[in-house]
Amino acid sequence: MNEPARQFQASPAVRGEEPLSVGIIGPPGGGKSLSSLKLAKGMQAVRGGDIVMIDTEGGRSRKYTDLIKFRIVEFNPPCKSADFLAAIKQQIPTNPAAIIVDSLSDEHEGEGGYLEWHDEMVPKMGNNEWAAWAKPKASRKRLITGLLHIKVPLIFTFRAREKTKQSPKANGKTEIVNIGWQPVAPLEIVHTLDLTCILPPRADGVPVWKSDKIGEDFIIKLPNYLAPFIKEGAALSEDMGRAFATWAKGGQASPREVAAETKPAAETRSPLTTAVGEVSSDEIALLDKVLADAAERGVPDLQTAWSLIPAAAKPVLKSALDRRHKPRAAEVDAAA
Repeated sequence: MNEPARQFQASPAVRGEEPLSVGIIGPPGGGKSLSSLKLAKGMQAVRGGDIVMIDTEGGRSRKYTDLIKFRIVEFNPPCKSADFLAAIKQQIPTNPAAIIVDSLSDEHEGEGGYLEWHDEMVPKMGNNEWAAWAKPKASRKRLITGLLHIKVPLIFTFRAREKTKQSPKANGKTEIVNIGWQPVAPLEIVHTLDLTCILPPRADGVPVWKSDKIGEDFIIKLPNYLAPFIKEGAALSEDMGRAFATWAKGGQASPREVAAETKPAAETRSPLTTAVGEVSSDEIALLDKVLADAAERGVPDLQTAWSLIPAAAKPVLKSALDRRHKPRAAEVDAAA
């Protein structure tokens, strides 16, 4: 007997509570832990609830308890993907203000994490290196899928290492090029986050949002729907966290309120309003999502989508096209 076909009813799309995930990337000394707590403190002003810190580094975050109150989960090895997802999900029933994972890099290279798990599986799979990736990869995919459906704001810190690559020169020789700070984490996790920034050494919480180093530019992600609440040169703050949380709950945080606290009076217009004028920030966010969806289908679809973008919106979206959507479309085509 055939089961009745599932029904899929379309309805008007309206803004409601949205998932929100933030990634803070950098080497020691940039201010990742404290910056994540400041963002969470701002989110707490909007959402209420406790701030929860999932600490993989021996409880080192406790040094900030005199500045910001939070609850701590000491996460000990093994650092498997499923354990990170379980640790996060177990906090959700209390409806926390935000959940911080400091640091998700341990999922990749921590004791019992992705890389070590693979090495443990090699002899069990008859020394077949490729087969040994099956379980770690499947677990990581479940982690990523699980994170996408969590409505509580998530803040992840990632350790970073400075990397170089060989680049060919016109004379046929090669040169060593510094491509910048790279997260100790797979791109498949980093690229699923809504917003990612880099905190270099001694940054004191002031992130890099633009970089001429190709590796850093590929990692940084500042979507147009959050861009109005960011000012280049300003530290990650409670004000930013409050604006992010207001947006994520379906509200309309005023870019001017955030900008007024960090910008001179003559510069209080949001980046979107300044650049586009007649195109609203909501329209820009929608068009950016169209490009992101097209990039997931490859370069030809992205090119078609770009050709249909209104001319008034292209100046703002061009940076996102070049920095995020084109590289992602190329990845999709290469994997096909």
